[in-house]
Amino acid sequence: MTWWDDALRPVVDGRRVVLAGGVPAGWGPTVTALRAAGAAGVLVVATEGPGVGDAPDVPTHVESPPPGATVMERLRTGLALLRSPTTAMASAIDTFDPDGTALVIGTFLLDVPAVHGRAALAHRRAEWLALEDKTVVDALWDRAGVPRRPAVVVPVAAAAAAAAALDDGGGTVWSGDAREGFHGGASLVRWVADDATAIAATELLTAHCDRVRIMPFVEGVPCSIHGIVLPDGTTVLRPVEMVVLRRGREFVYAGCASFWDPSPAARRAMREAARAVGEQLRAEVGFRGTFTVDGVVAGDDFWPTELNPRFGAGINVVARGIGAPLTLVNDLVVAGVALGRSAAELEAELVAAADAHRAGGTWRAPARPVRAPAGDALVFDAGGCRWADAGEEPHGDVGTLPEFVRATFAPAHTPVGPSVGPRACAFWAFADRELGAGLGPLTPAAAG
Repeated sequence: MTWWDDALRPVVDGRRVVLAGGVPAGWGPTVTALRAAGAAGVLVVATEGPGVGDAPDVPTHVESPPPGATVMERLRTGLALLRSPTTAMASAIDTFDPDGTALVIGTFLLDVPAVHGRAALAHRRAEWLALEDKTVVDALWDRAGVPRRPAVVVPVAAAAAAAAALDDGGGTVWSGDAREGFHGGASLVRWVADDATAIAATELLTAHCDRVRIMPFVEGVPCSIHGIVLPDGTTVLRPVEMVVLRRGREFVYAGCASFWDPSPAARRAMREAARAVGEQLRAEVGFRGTFTVDGVVAGDDFWPTELNPRFGAGINVVARGIGAPLTLVNDLVVAGVALGRSAAELEAELVAAADAHRAGGTWRAPARPVRAPAGDALVFDAGGCRWADAGEEPHGDVGTLPEFVRATFAPAHTPVGPSVGPRACAFWAFADRELGAGLGPLTPAAAG
């Protein structure tokens, strides 16, 4: 029995549970934990298609997004299904749970208190969602006492003129507001360094936003750090590298990993920032659960760029590395269920485990549907990335759908300390060559 089982068992023992959202394979660890805690049955209702990886052996209903949907379109389509299920999805839930008493556990994005009449264990509150708007974050950093780079928020039409005063030689980064709801994966973030990129960014953001936040471009390693706000304090985790590659001046979000280590001073700055933000969120909006502070490490400095008052992709990497169902732990915290551990005790355990067990890789939607792979085992060497030879121990593996590609790096064969950006670039050059991914030449972020 694990420590989270003690907290989870009173909630799910003898009860049917609907796991709502995402893709089937993403629910594997949750299904294992629910079974250990005595759940009477589990149904997975996947809203983002079949995904890649091994699905858990439980009844599963899959809804697929429209062909060619972007990552953000897939997420928003999935959330809309949780608010208003299709007839087939509703029927699957009713067949599994005819008396309507099942507990719903949703993805980290769930923002409604019930799905098809079944109460959710936890969901994101409106006052928490409001803080995800990229244009309100600087005021929060200031209230929390977190050091930051200068920034301004202006109407999109005024962005080009305002950017000139903030450009210290490397250009500026523009982040759009949340007029259409949350956005991530650099979908409405642009690096602007000349007239052409300013015009392109203005056209994009005008279509989706009213206002834009502008800050100087910082050369360094894109990264994030998570915190979990508990009743007695904020648990702060270890840094995670965001694999944000570059195609010229374009940011290409391509996954995350925990193999990279910032300098001790930068790690300390990241952890101090996360702790200050967690306590500020508690004081201002009664926040509970998981959040992430994203930013850039340049040398010994950490410069925050955005707040996500929710899970970020990096915490899933940490969870996979240490084998803990952190999505469930988060929902228990948000629901007010005592974990039987203090914030300090949880932090010590999770940080030690995450430092000892690294994980991650690179993934994204390709530019066009990919070919079926010739294998699944990869090797990285001086020549880049290639298929592993017969009998050769792999350095990673690849999983594909026509519109999604993921490479997972093997911990035993991935250096700890350096950025995985160069390894990710090698993989995508391989994916272009072998799978027809069509991303074109990519470069990693500089060390800063």
